[in-house]
Amino acid sequence: MNRSHYLLQELGSQLLCHSRAKLYPGRILIVDGKGNHYDKILASNLPECQFICEVNPEIARRIFLSSPIDLVIMNHSPSLSCLKLLPAFKLARPSVSVIVVTNCGSEELAVQVFRQGAIDYFRMPVDINSLELAIRAVLEFQRTRKEKKSPQALSGIQRAILYIKANYTNPLSLSRVAREASMSISCFERHLKKQTGMTFTEFVNAQRVAKAKEMIRKENFSMMQIALVCGFGNQSHFNRVFRKVAGTTPRGYRKIDCCLN
Repeated sequence: MNRSHYLLQELGSQLLCHSRAKLYPGRILIVDGKGNHYDKILASNLPECQFICEVNPEIARRIFLSSPIDLVIMNHSPSLSCLKLLPAFKLARPSVSVIVVTNCGSEELAVQVFRQGAIDYFRMPVDINSLELAIRAVLEFQRTRKEKKSPQALSGIQRAILYIKANYTNPLSLSRVAREASMSISCFERHLKKQTGMTFTEFVNAQRVAKAKEMIRKENFSMMQIALVCGFGNQSHFNRVFRKVAGTTPRGYRKIDCCLN
């Protein structure tokens, strides 16, 4: 089953359909020891971007450390484990997003790569359309970060919402997200409530529960694994928040989904 990040794809779809959307000309490093060549299709679909494909992990590491890189797509295989490269990349440059692609995936691997900082995870053969949408979402976030002082940039509240959607699986503080919006905490809370109808905590929990619902529907993860991947510190907190947002427990939601399908 192909594993992909629904919220990133949803955001990418919105950007693709936006009449004024212009893709940020990002530099994308593909670390692929197998040479799967999906970079050629991506380069054709995303001509604004520069793709750097490297099969040697050590050379890829040097490129990453010495060059401006906006996104890393990292292949995982028995001969090239992303579990060795991913922590080193995120430690050196935590702001650079990493997408993992693998033809030997498992539930355990998915949990590990998300906990180590990957923003998305795909199984081979890669669904190019889904991967492209995820790339568009990541690059849009990069664009808003680099251009947020420009008059043409998104509003502060839009930048904050993009930041939450890109980072909701990690611990998020109200003060950090308010800084992303270039607002005081009280001003940010007021504008977010006006824009979304939700408080900061409610909005973050809505993203997490939406992802949890997708995983319950499409994957056979345990509830503990789903809780950790979606940004909850423990299963008890996950169960409590899920029930408040969805009106039922995660296990109750799984039973309902099974009955409907």
